[in-house]
Amino acid sequence: MKIKTFLQKTYFRTFLLLTTVLICSMIPFVYFLSAEFAKYTMLEVRSNSQNEVNNLASKTEMILGNLKAYGLSMYADQNIQNWFFNTSKDPLVDHAALVAQSNFMSTEPLIQRSYLINLKQSLVVDSKVGIVRFESFADQGMLERVKSFRRQYLHFFDHPTDGSNCLALILPATPEKPSDFYLVLLIDKPQLSKLLFGQTISSEQDIRILDEDGLVLLGASNSALDEQLYQARREAQDSDFQVRLPHQTWFVNTAELTTENWSIYYSTEYHILTRHISSYQQKLITYTLLLLGIVSALFFWSSRRSLRSITFMSEKLKNKIAVANSASDAKPDIQWINDGIDMLLNNVEQLHASMRDQSDLVRSEFLAQWMLHGSPGTQSYEYIQTRTKLASCKVLFLAVLRIEAYTVFCERYDFPSRKLIKYAIRNISEEVIGAGSYAAEGLDMGGDHLILVIGGHESGELQLQRLLEEAHNQVARILRVDTTVAISNAYDFGANFRNVYDHIYELTMLRFLDGEKQIFLESDYEEFMAGYPSASEALETAEIIKAIRRGRAETAVVLLRQQMKHIHELPYRDCKLNLTYFTYDLLKNFNKSSVLHEISSIHQLLERYSTLSEFQAWLEDIVTTLASETEVPKSSNRKEEIVLEIKEYVDNHLQDAQLSIEQVADNFSFSVSYIRQLFKEIMNASLSEYILQERIERVKEKLVSSQLSVLEIADQCGFISKGHFFSAFKKFTNLTPKQYREIHGDSAISR
Repeated sequence: MKIKTFLQKTYFRTFLLLTTVLICSMIPFVYFLSAEFAKYTMLEVRSNSQNEVNNLASKTEMILGNLKAYGLSMYADQNIQNWFFNTSKDPLVDHAALVAQSNFMSTEPLIQRSYLINLKQSLVVDSKVGIVRFESFADQGMLERVKSFRRQYLHFFDHPTDGSNCLALILPATPEKPSDFYLVLLIDKPQLSKLLFGQTISSEQDIRILDEDGLVLLGASNSALDEQLYQARREAQDSDFQVRLPHQTWFVNTAELTTENWSIYYSTEYHILTRHISSYQQKLITYTLLLLGIVSALFFWSSRRSLRSITFMSEKLKNKIAVANSASDAKPDIQWINDGIDMLLNNVEQLHASMRDQSDLVRSEFLAQWMLHGSPGTQSYEYIQTRTKLASCKVLFLAVLRIEAYTVFCERYDFPSRKLIKYAIRNISEEVIGAGSYAAEGLDMGGDHLILVIGGHESGELQLQRLLEEAHNQVARILRVDTTVAISNAYDFGANFRNVYDHIYELTMLRFLDGEKQIFLESDYEEFMAGYPSASEALETAEIIKAIRRGRAETAVVLLRQQMKHIHELPYRDCKLNLTYFTYDLLKNFNKSSVLHEISSIHQLLERYSTLSEFQAWLEDIVTTLASETEVPKSSNRKEEIVLEIKEYVDNHLQDAQLSIEQVADNFSFSVSYIRQLFKEIMNASLSEYILQERIERVKEKLVSSQLSVLEIADQCGFISKGHFFSAFKKFTNLTPKQYREIHGDSAISR
């Protein structure tokens, strides 16, 4: 009775049903998986073994061919030829032949011994003995073979000598008819076997080479296995077959050596091939049973817990949903749960809609579009005038806050932390400047700096400098982040702020000159450039910087030395001036490098070295290190963070028609090839494809959410030409922009 009552419980019946379905579906799947794995593994093993033996055959033919070519080269040596055709007993000729033979032997370790046989004069030059007559020659078997003319001279054969077997090769003057002069090479079998099989053979394999008669030429000899291999190979039609011995079964792959009429046999015991499969099948069955037990227990616990709580869930939902009438109150529990899920989904949709309407994201997009296009478009201008603090300002200033030692900053904080810190820098700067008579809008452009667009009613640069100095100090005190600040002159809304932005960012690099933590003005840059040497006198850094970015350290050092020759004869003042501007260009282009973050002042750096040679040596070391850093491999975490920063930089610069892989590489102080490789490795897509895809996605959003014309949207998303935009959009969506807007715009309105 108790058992029947227990079986009637919903959660237990559900548990039995789920467990039965699981067992009935998993056991056939596991059996099929095991069988397919065994089949696939055997196919892979056979394929790999055949590839191995084919490669071994190619390697063997190459080595034997090289030995033949080497023998022909040895035979053709002038000193050896002179000895063959010398009719008089000239000691110098004999000595020259011995030396030539010795030289050839020393450069080819596979040749154990060699003979120069002169049938006309009955003399032999033995590489181990010297010149001997036929009757004193130790290897009479080889002498008899040479005397009996055969057409297969340029083929290797097994030859016993000095109690050991060697491979021999006879090279006559004329292979098709008898000759009086022969070169014989005796090849060291152990050395040749080690060279051929040393990197391939293991304790689980047997590799041997048999000739056309089934005799072992290379490899260990086993008469029973040799005979079986030879007979099975003659009967088999394929290159792989099985050989059965009384207590062993071998799986054999073969390959032919066409030049020698030999066969390579690559044998593996069958139980070695199958033991890993059997082990995997046993583990699979064990883990499957364990998994079934765990999942069954989870089913039981989940069913009991969830089904017993249905009433509790429905009661809880009744308190959350307003009851309209008594009929609603009488709804079943499952209906209450359905109503609760519908309410939850509605809330999620409302939350999602509100997230898409984030004002900060819209603000950042319009400000970035303004900075990157140079002047605000109609929509951006309307947004700035109505939604930002700059609406009533008469003049605008552009400030750049660049984070010093950015590489160290990246190593200290992970990517989310860096985002938060830059967000805090923006807020602190906006609050400090907003406390005065100015309005400020901050913007994180990605990378090592932030932009502040500052609006005022008059061009009071002095007060603004004090506010920026206060913001700089507050950031250093609160966040412990050192920044360099540069501020532009006053401009109106019609100015090209793209050029101003590029110029002010470069202005922050003036800190390299003397290391002072001041606020840099445009007048500082004009004063700095006023002392720049003329084009004919200035040192050329462009090619050096290009070589560094390509990771070519030696080329960069050579170019540096060529440039340094130009200033050796200059007066001290001119020499110091040239070095100052040269070093400034170098530091400016690689300001994010960890090598340079400890250099606080170029002037102090020049004073540190007493001679030009010492400073040149320092420059060469820096150039070499910078070039090596362009391709420095990073840890996997750092690689992912760099890719996140690249994606952030791209997202912030999609409006920029000049955005390119070269620009991204320059921003991160890596070579173009490294940026491409890194992004492809992490994202499994090229950076150029990502940029294009993100631009298309932004176009799609604007087509649905705005009433701008198609060409205005294309311009705002960074497309240069109309043709490129339409072809790219068609490729990604199979629709024209107009068709996409008609289809998805209507669906967005209906929602």
